[in-house]
Amino acid sequence: MSLMNRKELLWQTRLLLTKAGFYCSEICNIRPSSFDFVARRDNILFIIKVLNNIDSISHDAATELISVAKYLNGIPLVVGKRTCSSMLEEDIVYFRYGIPIITYETLENYLHGVPPVVGAAPGGYYVNIDGEKLKKFRISKGISLGQIARVAGVSRRTIRMYEEGERATIEVAEKIAEYFGEDFIKPIEIETRIEQEIMRIKSIENEIFRRLEEIGAFIFPTKRCPFHAITEMLDERMLVGINERRIKEKAKLIASLSKVVEKHSVLFMDANKKNIEGIPVINKRELKKIDSPEKIMELIIERE
Repeated sequence: MSLMNRKELLWQTRLLLTKAGFYCSEICNIRPSSFDFVARRDNILFIIKVLNNIDSISHDAATELISVAKYLNGIPLVVGKRTCSSMLEEDIVYFRYGIPIITYETLENYLHGVPPVVGAAPGGYYVNIDGEKLKKFRISKGISLGQIARVAGVSRRTIRMYEEGERATIEVAEKIAEYFGEDFIKPIEIETRIEQEIMRIKSIENEIFRRLEEIGAFIFPTKRCPFHAITEMLDERMLVGINERRIKEKAKLIASLSKVVEKHSVLFMDANKKNIEGIPVINKRELKKIDSPEKIMELIIERE
């Protein structure tokens, strides 16, 4: 896979997930885009970006990827090949801005039931320690913190931190495992949803979004997505598109995304159509007359 260009890697990644039972959206060919496609299997929803060079992801693009994943209750994931200085290694999880990054081969292994256990950090490689298991095992054997600390070459306080869930270097984890004859390493969960707080946009310039806010909707505008915002009304989150060139092409893509993320979608635009590519359309004139989110939801359901 290392010889593939980005486009080939993107298609192969989507194909791999499809074969593993994931329902995948169409690929977002409209640029710029903070993600390339979404993939769902049961309650797992991946928001996926594919890159040749993982150092090319910007802070703004990463922030939007994280935000979109959070608002859609999904998991951001980057599949990449290299950094500016080296190739990515198989079965190691890298991170940029808190987003897990893995190779195609690591994803393939994960989908076949072999999760990665090694993570990369600025100081080197590390593993997650099952602290509860380590503590119970140590106590059952009558072994003190000091004894393990001497074996591992670290302080008593560090061993206590491992028992509280702190990660360890591979070398230390191997020394502890050899001493006990037991492995305490936990897989790195790439399925973990990011819980960090997302900064909300303070000012919204678009007149449609301002009107939706006036009615009582929450709006998260996007800059790098096929849709223009994620909105929440009556505890329902949905994808929003607005009047723009290539709207039919974007509508088709939004419809594909909507099905996979299992959210409603809606277009607000200057048109007399009630539906484009399966997406309900609400005319700007209609929106001006609507005074509650209930009425918007009624129109969306009626025109789906």
